[in-house]
Order: sequence, then C-alpha cells, then structure tokens
Amino acid sequence: MPREEKIVCIDCPLGCLVKLTLDDKDKVIDVADNKCKKGEEFAVEEIRNPVRVLTTTVLTQQSIQPLLPMKTNKPINKKMLRQSMLVLAKVRAKPPIKMGDVIVSNLLDTGADVVATRDLLIDHEKKS
Repeated sequence: MPREEKIVCIDCPLGCLVKLTLDDKDKVIDVADNKCKKGEEFAVEEIRNPVRVLTTTVLTQQSIQPLLPMKTNKPINKKMLRQSMLVLAKVRAKPPIKMGDVIVSNLLDTGADVVATRDLLIDHEKKS
C-alpha cells in the first residue's frame, strides 16, 4: 500500500513542502508540489540517504579563545550526528591551528574530516 511523506526542501529559499509517494519497500514512486527540479532531487535523496554538514565547536587548551568552531568537510549521514558530537565532545584543540586544518580525520569512518573554521591562537598571540 503506497504511503506519503512530506519533506521541506532546504535547497533554496522557497522551502517547498514536497510530497513523496512511497511503495511498500520505501521506493519513491511519485514526487509532487516541488517548484523546481532541485526540490525533487533533494526530497528523494532526503528519503534515501539524509546527510548534513556537521558544524560545532570544541573546547581549546592554552588559547585566549575558549572554543574553536569547526565543521565536517563533507556531509555525513544524519544518523551519525549524535555519535559524532559525542566523539567531538572529548576533543581539546591546542594552538596553533590555522583555518582549514584537520582536527579529526575520517570521523567515525565516514570519510569526512573535521576541519577548523577559524585560526586558534596561543594565549599570548594577538590577531593582526
């Protein structure tokens, strides 16, 4: 028996409420109410494999900045976000770190690296 799922597309500012019809094996058999092709593609992929770029902060050591912002360099499966945060909660970033430096390689075997999104200075350095 077919069932319907509704997903808000976040690919563009329109935020379409896309309606998907799925068969009993969760295969998409129809897509409706999207205003563009990207909305259709986003909704189908969101059903098949929902992914997100993880953005967060970690605690620092020996720095004037208490937190270092970071993100994954590519999207990871949405189901891995909580487990990823638990891993990153144990990380302590120690300067010097430059924006783009890899802080954690291959996070939970996802193939994604966690990279700094800001420089981290030693406590006596000043940003010029």
